[in-house]
Amino acid sequence: MMTKLMAGAIAAGSIIALTGCGSATNASQQKSPAIPSPAASPIPPVQKAPRDVAAMARRPCELLTPQQAASFRLDLPPEQEDGLFGTQQCTWLSKNREYTTVRSVYVSMFTNNLTLEAVYGRRQGLPFFEMANISGYPAIVSRTNASLPGCDIDVKPAERQSVSIIYRAIEFKNNPQQACEVGKQVAAAVVMNFPLKS
Repeated sequence: MMTKLMAGAIAAGSIIALTGCGSATNASQQKSPAIPSPAASPIPPVQKAPRDVAAMARRPCELLTPQQAASFRLDLPPEQEDGLFGTQQCTWLSKNREYTTVRSVYVSMFTNNLTLEAVYGRRQGLPFFEMANISGYPAIVSRTNASLPGCDIDVKPAERQSVSIIYRAIEFKNNPQQACEVGKQVAAAVVMNFPLKS
């Protein structure tokens, strides 16, 4: 439950930042947007063959195969539920004998947003921020809490399309940054499960 609340808050923050910038109409508001304009975006364009995020927008739980989920030690089946603004999201959990969540993966998608630009605009407040490349696609790897063993990975498989992966694992509580190394592997698997755009 805590993972879902944290994930929802992170996703909501990104969308609030995006919608707030989209509604700016006067010159004074446009001089200092929270998100860079696409022409001046610090996020590189997609150079690799773009992948179709929209094709999987209603099927987020298919973004990890059962074999992949098992390899990341996640329990099956995952849970699909309504996300923000009519989107669908999926959560994979792994619980111990006491039914405490020890590992989780949360996946959400957006098909017409500058998600990475929104995260970039908030980078100053993050304990960890890294521009990255996941399976050949522009990505941002970040952590919102320095003491928690979790990592957020946002990937742009196509222009104005994104997938966000939140990975948490209490096994990394003594080395929280390690969650990003595994999170990147999960993100790579997710991205490659999107079909190529036709």
